[in-house]
Amino acid sequence: MRSHWWAWVFVALLLPAMQSQAITKSQKAFLERIKSISTIDDAYLSEQALVIWPSPDLQSTLDYASMSDMLCTEYKTYGYLVIWYMDSSKYRQDKEMEMLQSANCLELTE
Repeated sequence: MRSHWWAWVFVALLLPAMQSQAITKSQKAFLERIKSISTIDDAYLSEQALVIWPSPDLQSTLDYASMSDMLCTEYKTYGYLVIWYMDSSKYRQDKEMEMLQSANCLELTE
């Protein structure tokens, strides 16, 4: 019995690492699903923000409120609190990052 204490320590250390890999895989699948939307060029998670780069040709006509309502339904699952919509046109033209819109998922889901 005494010789197996290291196995319990190993399991205790390995389990959180395995769980974080599962979360990472699920976040990757979520981001791939978002990127497959024709109005979105790119998306990534940064700390507690979901960063969206809309298609430059469509970013001026997007309904950000509706998109935020839809995306904020999953904020707890994928670990973001806010959504930042970045200006893809400005970045492509000037290599400057500028936010177009933002949404606070905590406010939208209350």
